[in-house]
Amino acid sequence: MEFVGELAVVQQRLAACRDLVARRLAVLEALAVAPGEQVLEAGCGSGLLLREIGAAVGEQGLAIGIDVSPDQLTAARSHCKDMTQVQVRVEDMRAVAAADELFDATVYVQVLEYVPDVETAVAEAARVTKPGGRFVNVATNWGSLWWAGGEAELTARMVSAWHGHAPHPNLPVVLPLLLEHAGFTAVHQRPLTILNRHFHADTFSYWAARLIAAYAIANGGISPDDASRWMDSLTAADEHRCYFFSSVPVLTTATLTAHPTAVGAARIGCP
Repeated sequence: MEFVGELAVVQQRLAACRDLVARRLAVLEALAVAPGEQVLEAGCGSGLLLREIGAAVGEQGLAIGIDVSPDQLTAARSHCKDMTQVQVRVEDMRAVAAADELFDATVYVQVLEYVPDVETAVAEAARVTKPGGRFVNVATNWGSLWWAGGEAELTARMVSAWHGHAPHPNLPVVLPLLLEHAGFTAVHQRPLTILNRHFHADTFSYWAARLIAAYAIANGGISPDDASRWMDSLTAADEHRCYFFSSVPVLTTATLTAHPTAVGAARIGCP
């Protein structure tokens, strides 16, 4: 799924909502950035988190944001235009244009699950991270997505279609093993649960529903009329005070102690 054009605009509105402001605060706390550090944000999107990282590293530090979407990076450059310590560039996180052991920390928010060969991206994170450096990731267990209050049959169809939007829709399940194989230790996970009882523009589910509808129309056999009827049913559920949404993003942190060449390759899946 590529966040370009109208999808990029929706994603940017999503990133600014109250629920994701809270998520950014949790990510910043986990990153524990110090002045003068060098930090990579892969999949930086519209740059809201990147700006906070840039403020934390200060003028003596460096915050680099990379993304494959030019539309997203246009917004990121605008958000960070007054910060000389921030660099933004089009780049694939599987082949970062950076020296070995450059960064004090690397951070990935809702992006690794979209990389088909995620093992390569994790190994690249290990390559560019200093020994003792920090890794922070947020990925949602999309299998735990729960919606109630709208048309149940349409909701089931929408959620079923959405399950195909990412190569690794439940990445937190296997991420600890991938990190350990890449040389990371002290792997820790905790939920950043999102729960909405309302359906309006300052909630995660309001904008997530628009992303899901767009994806389902393009890829899931859902008609525009059905998608519009689903959205109307969610609005009606809110008006009748029976709207409910929950999802479980997972915050994963780790510390680098070795490099991939020393520990061998990893594969997705458990025995």
